[in-house]
Amino acid sequence: MTETTPQRTLPVLGLLSIFGLILLIGLNKQGDNPPQGWIESWQELAPFTHPRRALAATAAKGYLYVLGGVDAQNRYVRPVEYARILPNGQLGLWKTTSSLLEGRFYLAAASHDGYLYALGGGGGKLGDDNVPLASVERAKINADGSLQTWQHHSYLNTPRRGLTAAVINKRLYAIGGYNGQFLKSTEFIALDANQQPAQWQLATQLAQVDRYIHASATQGNRLYLLGGHVQKAGPMSYGDVESTTINTNGQLTPWNIAPTHLLTARFIASAFAFDHYLYIVGGHDGIRRLSSVEMAHIGSDGTVTAWTQQPDLNHQRSATAVAINERYAYIVGGMDNQQGVLRSVEMAQIGPHGKLGHIAQPDTVLAGK
Repeated sequence: MTETTPQRTLPVLGLLSIFGLILLIGLNKQGDNPPQGWIESWQELAPFTHPRRALAATAAKGYLYVLGGVDAQNRYVRPVEYARILPNGQLGLWKTTSSLLEGRFYLAAASHDGYLYALGGGGGKLGDDNVPLASVERAKINADGSLQTWQHHSYLNTPRRGLTAAVINKRLYAIGGYNGQFLKSTEFIALDANQQPAQWQLATQLAQVDRYIHASATQGNRLYLLGGHVQKAGPMSYGDVESTTINTNGQLTPWNIAPTHLLTARFIASAFAFDHYLYIVGGHDGIRRLSSVEMAHIGSDGTVTAWTQQPDLNHQRSATAVAINERYAYIVGGMDNQQGVLRSVEMAQIGPHGKLGHIAQPDTVLAGK
C-alpha cells in the first residue's frame, strides 16, 4: 500500500493544478469583459443648480463638489454645490453649502485630509481688467458632506489664472497658468491640517512649454501636462504631452515631451489618469468646442503610447472640470454651442482595458433589444 500511494497522488495533484489553471484563465477572461448591460457612452446625471463655466471640481469623502466659475451673465458663482456619490456611480440630490470667500474663475481645486482647497484663478472685474489671483482658501468637510466656512490658507508665489492643481505625497501643487504671461513654473506646499501652512516653494524645473488653460493628470508620483493655449502666433492649441516625476523632497525631475501627440490639439479641456491610462476630454481646438475623448496607455516607465478615440461626450463642451471617484469619472459644467453655460454632469465608468462607458438602466437595456 505504501508503495502505490505516491503513484495515485501525483495524477490527482496534476489534475487539480490543471483545473486551477483553467479557473484562473477563466477569471482573467471574465475580468477582461465589460459587466452586463455595459454601453460605451457617457451618461447624463442630475444637473446642479448654478450654471458655471471655467469652474473647478473634486471628489472627497464620497461626495462630488463643484466650485467657482462664472454663469451665463458673467457673474462669479461663489456658492459651492455638492452631491453624494452612490455605490453605482450615480449622484444623490445636489445641495448648496458654504460660499467661497472670493469670486474666481479658471481656478483649480483639490482635496486632502478632510479639506477642500480653491487655488488662484481670475478675480475682480471680468474682461480686460480681470486679475490673476495668488490667494488660496480652504474649507473643512463635515461628516454630511457640507463645508464649514471657507478660510484663507496661503498665497502662491505667483498669481495664476488658468492653472491646474494636484496633491501628490501630501503636497499641493499649482501648475502653469497666466500672470500677465504664460507660465512654465510649478510651485508646491506641504499640507498639514493641524499646523499653520508652510510657504509655497517654486519647483526648480520648468516645463518645456509655457501652458495656459491646459489640462493635467497624475499617475502615482508622475505628473502629466496636456495641450493648452499657444501664446505665439500660429495654431491656437498644443497637441503634445509632457511629464515629470515628483521626488521625495517634492521637487520635479526634468520635464520630457512624449513622442506621441493628441489626435486633436486642444485647450480648456479636462484630463485624468486611472490604472495606467491617461485621458483628455472635451475642450476647444481654436475653431470649435469638442465632444471628443482620447485615451493613451501609460507604460511602466511613464511613457505615453499612441492616443485612441473613446466615446464622445453628449455635449461639445469646453471650460469644464473633472473629478474622479474610484472607477467613475465626472465631467461637469462648462459651455456648449446650444445651451451656453452648462449645469449638466456626465459620468463614465472606467472598464476593462481603460474603456469608458456605463451600465445601462433596465429600461435602456430593454429598449435596445
